[in-house]
Amino acid sequence: MAPIWSLREFLRRKRQALAAFRAQLAAQPPTPVTLRAAVTVAAGTGLRPVRVRDHTVLSDSGPALGGYDLGPNAPELLLAAMASCVAHSALAIAADRELALDELQVEVTGQIDYRGTLAVSAEAPVTPTGLRYTIRYRGEVSDGEMAALQADLERLCPVLLAVLQPQSLSGQVERM
Repeated sequence: MAPIWSLREFLRRKRQALAAFRAQLAAQPPTPVTLRAAVTVAAGTGLRPVRVRDHTVLSDSGPALGGYDLGPNAPELLLAAMASCVAHSALAIAADRELALDELQVEVTGQIDYRGTLAVSAEAPVTPTGLRYTIRYRGEVSDGEMAALQADLERLCPVLLAVLQPQSLSGQVERM
């Protein structure tokens, strides 16, 4: 069984891993990593198993949208990705700064107006709105240190920035 570590011990290990990875990245030419997520909709149920690397996350809709509520819907997965990325970015920054965190929680909230996504109302927004994240922490960290962490997080968190900054996106439809 793997040893149980405190968050402070994890942050020490993370700091070492980040330093080693940064050194590796600095020693090679720029090579962005290709990210990929793929879904094959399950016939008969509409379930959407999302495959990312060797992982599968089941996405579904609630009964009002013809689903079975067997997993989060896509807008909820967006918030989940944002919460995970904010948490990871905060951990990386905390590790670099040797912050004495004992506990870290991230919550992301937002709203969706299904009148927009289902074309019931042209005035209703289609995208999630009112996105907000909250970081809760426990540890020997000053308010100033956490304010600096938040400022850097909002500069370095890729999922947060993908939502905040316009991105190019191309799409296509192909016959199988």
